[in-house]
Amino acid sequence: MTLIAVGKIVNVHGIKGVVKIKPYLTHGKNLPQFNPLTDKSGKKSFEVSISGTQGECLLANLKGITTREVAEQFKGLELYADRSKLPATESNEFYCCDLVGMKVIKDGAEFGKVVSVMNFGAGDILEIKTMKGKQLDFAFSKKTFPRVDTTKKELEIVIPEGMEGAIK
Repeated sequence: MTLIAVGKIVNVHGIKGVVKIKPYLTHGKNLPQFNPLTDKSGKKSFEVSISGTQGECLLANLKGITTREVAEQFKGLELYADRSKLPATESNEFYCCDLVGMKVIKDGAEFGKVVSVMNFGAGDILEIKTMKGKQLDFAFSKKTFPRVDTTKKELEIVIPEGMEGAIK
């Protein structure tokens, strides 16, 4: 079973055990379709039902959790789904985890590899280990990464203006 992070419990809401989930999927309201969701280890499972939204977060009930005190224990927990339950990607679509391990190409030559994809709230950031052994972070945008080829498992990078010195 391959697990993919689909959201994170960021807070609680009210006194009846409702949690706020920041979904990682484009259509976050679909989370219940992928039940049961699990923790990263796949050992703890959760049946999620959506009761509403608040900003960009989903208000959700976790089966069996009925008090705020119990719900608070799950703050910060990332939720995972079995990849086989997720929709197949269309052409020119991918899951962020598919980027990890991809070759990064700059000016036709291998520049490095994607080590991880992070998101601290302002958008995805790719951590790249260069061929020279440096670890560099780049905002994942169409301008910086104009080509993503999931078949060849590589993406092209255009170094953002002002960062040229950091790559030497």
